[in-house]
This record gives sequence, C-alpha cells and structure tokens, in this order.
Amino acid sequence: MCKDMTPLELAIQFHGHICPGLLMGVRASQLAMQHLDLKRDQDEDVVAIVETDSCGVDALQAILGCTFGKGNLIFKDYGKAVYTVINRQDGRAVRIVQRRSASSGKTGQRYRELKGREDLNPAEKEEMEQVLQELFEQLMTCPYEELFDWQDVDVKLPPKASLYSTLTCSNCQEGVMETRAVETADGVLCIPCFDLQRR
Repeated sequence: MCKDMTPLELAIQFHGHICPGLLMGVRASQLAMQHLDLKRDQDEDVVAIVETDSCGVDALQAILGCTFGKGNLIFKDYGKAVYTVINRQDGRAVRIVQRRSASSGKTGQRYRELKGREDLNPAEKEEMEQVLQELFEQLMTCPYEELFDWQDVDVKLPPKASLYSTLTCSNCQEGVMETRAVETADGVLCIPCFDLQRR
C-alpha cells in the first residue's frame, strides 16, 4: 500500500469498493487516531478489538494497521458495530459504538433496498450511484457525535503476537500451529481431523 494515500484511499484500496460500512470504519479509525493521538501501527503498538466482521473492519485494518497476521486485530463475533482501539504506548483505550441512527435515514434505507437487489435497471443503477454519493457526503462530513458514541475504557492489554512451532497432523499430514493441535492416542491432530474423529 502506498504510504502517501489518504486514510480513505487506503481503505478503498484494501476493501475494493466504497460502501457505507467502509465509510463508517474510516470515520471510526479517524476518531480513534484523533482521540488516542495515534499514528498507523508499525509494530503492534495499536490494537483493535472488533465486535463484527463487516466492511468497517477492513477500514480499521488499512488505516490503523491492525491485522490478524500481526496479532493486533482481535475479533469477537458479537455482530455489533463496536470497535475498541488501544494504544500500547500509554495503555489508553477507546470503545467506539456506531449509532443505529447513523445510516437509518431515508438515504440509507434506499441504499439498502437497491443494494439488496440483483436486477437493477439502468435508471436504478444510476439512482444507486446518486444515493451512494449522498451517503458518502453525509458520512464523511458530519460530526463524529452524529455517527458514534465513545468512551475511554480500561482494557487488559492482550499479549503481543507469539511465534509457535508447526506440527504435522497425523491424519491429513497438514501443518498445524502447536497451540491449535490436539494430542490424541493416535498422535497429533488438527481441529478438523479431531472433529471428524469424534463423529
């Protein structure tokens, strides 16, 4: 990724397209950076705990530099547009909650109606572009207070990413991280093979 890109450009490049969810992630990332006085992560100094696996998370990865590979993106499958961002340098953390009203207006509703259909005619495709442009302007320019609720929180810092040995599954012969391997009487198994064996 080009380091001279704006946060929005980084997010779009990473995600592949513009959508309201991505824009909300962009704004949440910007809010976290401003609130915690952060720069993009280089070495796990920024941690993001995300409670959804939706589009906004891609913005956090691109803008904040938090990724699964570095171990500083933690996913909790709660289905909530909530992001907790932590600055390891000073231990400060902010929990950002997307307001339900942020995209529930007429424009947001029309976007969801059109986006959910596969059979848009040319006029509806043009309308979709117009609606997306309106949402873009709305979401990227309105005050944070209209999009989110946020508060400082105390969070136990997760450990930095560790390196683990790779073992070979006795059944499928594929490599499996030692912390995810299951010791059995038949040898080491990966979780899928262990689950198959239990059936």
